[in-house]
Amino acid sequence: MKLIDGKSVLLGIGIGIVITSILGFIFFLGYQPRLSDSEIISRARQLGMVDRFENGSEIRRNQDGSVTFTVREGESSSSVAQRLYDAGLIDSSIEFEIMLRKANLQDAIKPGEYRIYFDEDTKTIMDRLTGREGNDG
Repeated sequence: MKLIDGKSVLLGIGIGIVITSILGFIFFLGYQPRLSDSEIISRARQLGMVDRFENGSEIRRNQDGSVTFTVREGESSSSVAQRLYDAGLIDSSIEFEIMLRKANLQDAIKPGEYRIYFDEDTKTIMDRLTGREGNDG
């Protein structure tokens, strides 16, 4: 006579996994974090985390999580595209330049400061920097 049956052990482990999964699902059902971007940034600063845009003169982090991007007078579209890419605002500097050339806007980027959000697409950023924002042109 065996003291422990192998099938019983496996059955017990299986039931335990199922019950744990159900309890975990119920616990996290409908859970959503309740922190805004600005609260996350504030807490990160309190914890001593360094923001790469904190002391930048040409790219600065705003309280709402967006960044202020500065285009210098006479700066080329290639330079702007590369800085946007390096900052993580666009996925590809080459794609940005191609979009500018297709729209014949490679010389239309205007100097100044622009507020850019990380969830904006490349076309929206291009339209903002060239002054075409809100136009269908």
